[in-house]
Amino acid sequence: MTKSQIVLVLMLLSLQTAFSQTKEIKGDTVYWYKENKTFQRTFNLKELEKSKDEFNFRFRYYGQVIEIEKDSLHFNGYIINYIYHTKNGKRDKTDTLFSKIILSSEKAKSTYDIIVNSGILKLPSHKEIKNWKQGADGITYIIEQSDKKNYWLKNYWTPSAQDSIPEALMVINFIKKLSDSLNLEEMYTTFKNGLPKEGCYNSGGMTTICYTSNTLELGYSGATKMPLGFYTSYSTSYIGKTKVNLGAALQYNFDKNKYYHLDFQIFKWNILRKEPHFSDFIIYNYQNRKLNIDKPDNKFQNHQIIYGLNLKNNFSIRTGFDYLINGHEKIGGHLYASKYFSNPSISTVLTSSIFNDQINYKAQILKSFYPNRNFITRRVTFGLTYEDFMHYKDFYFNVQVSL
Repeated sequence: MTKSQIVLVLMLLSLQTAFSQTKEIKGDTVYWYKENKTFQRTFNLKELEKSKDEFNFRFRYYGQVIEIEKDSLHFNGYIINYIYHTKNGKRDKTDTLFSKIILSSEKAKSTYDIIVNSGILKLPSHKEIKNWKQGADGITYIIEQSDKKNYWLKNYWTPSAQDSIPEALMVINFIKKLSDSLNLEEMYTTFKNGLPKEGCYNSGGMTTICYTSNTLELGYSGATKMPLGFYTSYSTSYIGKTKVNLGAALQYNFDKNKYYHLDFQIFKWNILRKEPHFSDFIIYNYQNRKLNIDKPDNKFQNHQIIYGLNLKNNFSIRTGFDYLINGHEKIGGHLYASKYFSNPSISTVLTSSIFNDQINYKAQILKSFYPNRNFITRRVTFGLTYEDFMHYKDFYFNVQVSL
């Protein structure tokens, strides 16, 4: 082959490539085309404006992508479920989590029939439809379609808010048939339920769901008679993907004379039910004390089993029994009430254990501060407590940092 022939072949191949990749682009090419290219790169989607297929159709909205391809008599299709995830509320790094489900050729063919019979292929983008309103929130459905010569990019903002105009009803009807045929809602629910219950999730709209499933608290706990001590607690809603709603807390106060107060509890919440203004919990609380009461080496142990309710208006109540050991055993009742005031972020708590010949009680006030989201802690709480236990009176003070 001569040099001139080689040059001619290369020119013809270049022209063929150029023409094969050039289609007339129609629809919304101002903002959505650029945004759509970014979306394509994220999921490694085919560039439909360059596709040689006889038919391509891509439908997407918050959280899902549906794509159908037809070439000659062959049908292919898939569904992508996706969500944006950040490990914490700061959103300093966002990952895109997704799964791809390949449709059978029969399901792809039936979905193709729904698309063709719906009339959606001939519908223009919403900017070209008379009386189609647009807004800032809501949901936008995006459609890409192409054949061998043309490529369309169309979008439809919240068809349900369009006062029943015929074009909006067509879009709504198409979405319903597509969703019912492919079980899109159930499929997306299954996808989300399989995700780790930690961090924050967003499907692309205005709603973000955050899981505060793991909370660690560390702090200082002291008292006028036992100035040394610490406090720590850990709670989690999930272990892996299993919902457990469990937590534990430990407080320990002591002094240089070897007097001490150990307070340990484990708890579980949402035992029976959870509603917006109602939830319940159960607590086992163990206390071990060595105090200077009546004699220098007076030891006490408490075993408490408590059931509680969180009610509306940030009000909480608990009741149970208290088993006290101090050389001999006593069984008494346990009562608790607390109220949280959201505006000043203050909690007030009153606790009492009632025995035949003795009433122990504790009054507590807590003040919480919530730093901005760039701070390392979620919450800082200062507490002041007065306790009368078996005529042993003391003031406790603590600082807790929630991580």
